[in-house]
Amino acid sequence: MGLAGLFSLLVLAVALVYFTLRAWRQRDRSDSTDKSSGFRPRIGFTRLDGMASLSLLLINKSSEYVWAEEVEIFLSGLTADQQTAEASCHEIQKIRQMVRPGDTLPISLAEVIYKAAGDPQRKYSCILASTLRYRIDEEWSDKRLENYKIRMIGLTASGVQRARQPIPPFQDLGKTRDVPEPAAKSK
Repeated sequence: MGLAGLFSLLVLAVALVYFTLRAWRQRDRSDSTDKSSGFRPRIGFTRLDGMASLSLLLINKSSEYVWAEEVEIFLSGLTADQQTAEASCHEIQKIRQMVRPGDTLPISLAEVIYKAAGDPQRKYSCILASTLRYRIDEEWSDKRLENYKIRMIGLTASGVQRARQPIPPFQDLGKTRDVPEPAAKSK
């Protein structure tokens, strides 16, 4: 067997491995029991009132209706000047909207980030971690979104990039907190 035959055999082996891996991945994607496989929420930008706004984009490419309940955000590594309130670094924004199949629903995050950062009047930056709570049929799910390093000026995003380094873990403060349980009244 010459050098050309050995090269042809090597190309054939690589092609066989490539197509086997591709078929295997395709088989995993077509899992009909996973209804959320076409629901792809992410952080991005939308055009609102003529300006770009930092938003949660709820992209539904599945054949199911998705009920988006809320997004919980956590800020770490916050550096801000001239805050008018104490920075909680944690907020929940209620969404409570249905996302139809084949539709995209943008939810602005600018105000909730601004509030969590303590209403800073100048530039500020932090790492944004977020968790989306949603329902498909009767099944509730939590989805942690990718972390982003954000720079903002008031309510306007001046820079966003994906945070590739691990961030300190945040404490999940529980599920939806609508109304606290009433205390038992004594007579």
